[in-house]
Amino acid sequence: MTESSEAGDRGVIEEVESPRHLPGGPGFSPEEHRAKATKLLALLLFAALIVCFVAHFVTIWYFIHDKQALDEFNRAFNIWIPVLSGLFGSAATFYFTQGRK
Repeated sequence: MTESSEAGDRGVIEEVESPRHLPGGPGFSPEEHRAKATKLLALLLFAALIVCFVAHFVTIWYFIHDKQALDEFNRAFNIWIPVLSGLFGSAATFYFTQGRK
């Protein structure tokens, strides 16, 4: 709602349509936005998990003859994989159960 800016018409209030009801404009839907955001989050976390596994196997293949580098990389991998898999599991669970109440 907006007030008329004309002098002397201070008591007149004009009705303004909300953007959802304007022709041609889809408007903002919080449910649709939430669904898209959770889907994107789940896909990004899944992609990060896949990239991490691929990087691990490529690095093992590259450093197969360097025992010290391989041990250090495996230690780092063993720290980050539980974190990534926990994040992915939480996001996937939320994404697949968000419609159930």
